[in-house]
Amino acid sequence: MPYSLQMLRALLELHPDRAEPLRIHIEALERSIESQPAFCLQSVRTLFEAAHSTIGPRLGIEFRKKDGFPDRMRGLIEAMDFSLTDHPNAADINEHIKALTKGIDDVAVALAKLSNVPNMRHGGSLDWGTLQRQHALMLGGLCDSLVAFLFDVAWSRAVPGPQDEGAATYSTNAAFNEHLDAEYDMVGIAGASFQPSYVLFHLDETAYDAARLDWEAEGLNAGNQGAEIAA
Repeated sequence: MPYSLQMLRALLELHPDRAEPLRIHIEALERSIESQPAFCLQSVRTLFEAAHSTIGPRLGIEFRKKDGFPDRMRGLIEAMDFSLTDHPNAADINEHIKALTKGIDDVAVALAKLSNVPNMRHGGSLDWGTLQRQHALMLGGLCDSLVAFLFDVAWSRAVPGPQDEGAATYSTNAAFNEHLDAEYDMVGIAGASFQPSYVLFHLDETAYDAARLDWEAEGLNAGNQGAEIAA
């Protein structure tokens, strides 16, 4: 039976629109675990970085260039809220789940470091044993559980604070969004398609607002000119 990342596959079903761009990376990791374990580490890293780059901005996290892979994941976990609403021990739940997810991340980092020891991942003498398959299975399982869990938590809960206001700003400018979407082609990335207004808003809100103000000014001027002609 082919190896399957069950939790990440479930994530695709739970959040089909948001998670679809992950499919190509999930399938790459499954293939590497099955037949090319030496390449598993790169596929795992890609999925972890996808979590950093996708969830981080939603939480207002700005990673520094010097931040390494473990620092980014720990910063992401620390910023997330894992508590259960209205539970009397909400703070304890948040604390313990943070500890659990950090522990999973620590194990993944240790496995990554171990597989980078010369001859442990890529082999060497035929008399030396390697742990390619074991490393791939363990790394794949950790990635499956941690990345799927973080994405599901991030996508299943409302983003607090200013992010909520930003989401409302996008949705309340439907006419301008329609204008942008009519002016520009859909944005295609890794087999997924996104509306240009959505991409501009979420990648550069300043540019989005500037274009919206120009569009509104043009509409106002056109309206004034029409009124003058009518008069």
